[in-house]
Amino acid sequence: MNTKASGNIGEQLAAEYLEKQGYRILERNAVYGGCEADIICEAYVDEKGCPIQQRKVGRIMGHIFKKTPKGVRTLVFCEVKARESDAYGSGAEAVTPYKAGRYVKAAKSYQSAHGSVGCPTRFDIIEISSDEVHHIIDAFNENDAIYPRGR
Repeated sequence: MNTKASGNIGEQLAAEYLEKQGYRILERNAVYGGCEADIICEAYVDEKGCPIQQRKVGRIMGHIFKKTPKGVRTLVFCEVKARESDAYGSGAEAVTPYKAGRYVKAAKSYQSAHGSVGCPTRFDIIEISSDEVHHIIDAFNENDAIYPRGR
């Protein structure tokens, strides 16, 4: 299987995993500020930073309505790394400071475009190997990043 197909399958597995954990996917393969983010999602987190599950509250004409959970809305930018083996290192090791900088740039551009400047933001890495999902929460932050030059 080529890396593009493997990456697409990995991103789908990651999105399904996040939804089961209570995250709401906002965008996939989104480009902001010239930088691509694999998955942009939101979570309502408790005081420990753990996502709070949304509760189903009803169904009207086939639509399920969910109650927004209490907690702090947090934007989560996820880099997905699918690997068939660790021969070239783990997925997390592939996220260099430059790559982190591109994610931070995309996040700032996204927040500006969507009026969510100041919203708590987190950067996660999701490693996929042998259909196993490993979620690294708060894998990097702005201080870990080397920023790409503007165009």
